Amino acid sequence: MNHRYVSAAVVLASAAALVATACGSSGASPRTAASAPIVSIKADSATGGPATATVADAQARTTGATGATAWKPCHLPAGYKHFFKLDSAKNVRGKTVVRVTPETCKVNTVNDEDVIYTASGAAKSLVVASGASVKVLSDTTTVKVTPKWLVNHKLANSPYFYYRVNGQNQITAMQEIYHP
Repeated sequence: MNHRYVSAAVVLASAAALVATACGSSGASPRTAASAPIVSIKADSATGGPATATVADAQARTTGATGATAWKPCHLPAGYKHFFKLDSAKNVRGKTVVRVTPETCKVNTVNDEDVIYTASGAAKSLVVASGASVKVLSDTTTVKVTPKWLVNHKLANSPYFYYRVNGQNQITAMQEIYHP
């Protein structure tokens, strides 16, 4: 085997281990190692398409010899039509501006902890309207915060939100999505 292929395989394995380590939990978990979360990020190199981020449970990856995994679109609460990944937030001239990547979401019909988010467009910046409803997670509880709170705080759970916008394409409501 060519040494370039071996080197590429080693680099790829190291990157995968680094992603798995960086995305792991820093606290103790009652879950066993066999059911530890799996996070994978894939880029469609053949078409140059968007990257895919997967949050999954190791046990959900094992399917029987008879069946394939069935997927359905994630549920959106009434009034919400979109998902996004929050990349960053900053204050610009007194307004909170968030950098987001639009996402599609699908969930495993057998195991609802197996969720896949796929980028559905290019990253963009959106202004959060004054008086917007912003809800983030504190453990498993939803907490209402001001839009400016996003600028100086790190999210505890995941960077994925559902949101809605007004006629000026400003965010009027956004809520962090809980993933066990």
